Amino acid sequence: MTAQQMELSSLNKKDLHETCQNSFRYSSLDENVNQEDEKCISTRHQTKDDDTLTEFQGFMLLLPTYIGMGFLGLPYIVKLLGLWSGSFGLLFYGFLNELGILVLTGSTQRLTERSGDRFGDMGRVVEMSLKLGPPWLQPHARKLRFYIDLCTVMTYGLIMPDLISLMNTFGQDIILQYVDISDTVSIIVISVLLLPIYLTRRLQLLSVLATTANIVLLALFIISFQYICQDLPNASTRPATKLVDYITVTSFTNDAMFSYGGIMMVMPIRDRIKNKKNFDGWNGVLGLVLMIVTCFHVCCGFFGYLKFGEITQVNYLLNLPGDEWGYKTMKILSFFTLYCTNGMTVFLVVEILWTPLKERLKAEIIKSYGEYICRVGLLVLSCVFTILVPEFELLMSLTGCIGILSTTFVVPYIVSMLTLYGEKEPTLLVDKIKRKLTLALCVVMIVFGTYSMVSGIGVAVYMTLYNIVL
Repeated sequence: MTAQQMELSSLNKKDLHETCQNSFRYSSLDENVNQEDEKCISTRHQTKDDDTLTEFQGFMLLLPTYIGMGFLGLPYIVKLLGLWSGSFGLLFYGFLNELGILVLTGSTQRLTERSGDRFGDMGRVVEMSLKLGPPWLQPHARKLRFYIDLCTVMTYGLIMPDLISLMNTFGQDIILQYVDISDTVSIIVISVLLLPIYLTRRLQLLSVLATTANIVLLALFIISFQYICQDLPNASTRPATKLVDYITVTSFTNDAMFSYGGIMMVMPIRDRIKNKKNFDGWNGVLGLVLMIVTCFHVCCGFFGYLKFGEITQVNYLLNLPGDEWGYKTMKILSFFTLYCTNGMTVFLVVEILWTPLKERLKAEIIKSYGEYICRVGLLVLSCVFTILVPEFELLMSLTGCIGILSTTFVVPYIVSMLTLYGEKEPTLLVDKIKRKLTLALCVVMIVFGTYSMVSGIGVAVYMTLYNIVL
């Protein structure tokens, strides 16, 4: 019996039953698995196979996930540090974002080879890495998974009202010229319009919407850049770097990571890709998307701030002329893009909240229609929260630091270290050096990520309370 088989056989029967209840599959477990567990595993596996995605569909789902509402604030983010310092900062955090995601997917692939399991979310990856890690950490596997799920729900739970708030901003800018309507009524109308998106369950349908959003986003990008690139001032007219304080630097980190906040969507999409070899890696679909996103962020931030300078607003579309129909059309297109983006955000939150809850329910009618109730409930909560706090910029930094920093800079490297722990020590010198460098990188990134997360939360909470009080 190999070391991998011995590790999996040590999982007791109770732990296996809990794993099945959470709708995950083991393919190389002990022969004494009962028929009820096997039936649950087979059903879950069949459900995922019915909703597989091609590489192109995965590409189209990932792109709007990263280039969503975050890109609208990129010129403002560059403004915080200066033209060249801000642009370099976006490039730096884009590189760290890509590195963290590639480390996570690489570790996931090795865990799949060892356990035969499929991982549909980051929490399950962390849980399995701990179960196959040091014995003294194994009892804490479910606790860390709960933390990851909590970060995911909090992050995307805040993004849902943020999306409604931005849609309200664009809608109000257009409608107020013809109809006098309050923010509350506008937000309620937008929430009603979002009901079909919130009730959409299948990823293939969301992929069609995401493809449409990408086309609209491309048109939006072209229209906005043709204005931004007209009559550009010389780069020397903008400060290359600024002498800023600790709060500004930390806010830049939070805001930059908010714009790159898509790591939690990678695992659900990857789990449904037919050919994962073409998806993983720096030269796969995932690497291509991340490189496009990083280049897009840097260009948008650089030229946006170069154009508008110190009058750059938190949403750069507000800097465009409001009396020309061409630029009003841009706001309509932005509204539509945000509308289509809601689907993937809701999908991830529902997967975390509803999937474990469904297994505990006995009534068939609740199992059949309970997910729709959950989705409608999320829409109502998002609507109410947006009415109470209509300004999304107060929560942008908080959203960026609570979940995104930890899941991008800390969690992937913890998983990588735990995965390396369970593997044999390499015999070749090159492999030994590679292993040690990987472990050193993991330690550095965990320290850096923890510091960034703690300081980011402190600054974000301080700035939010400061603005609310004043």
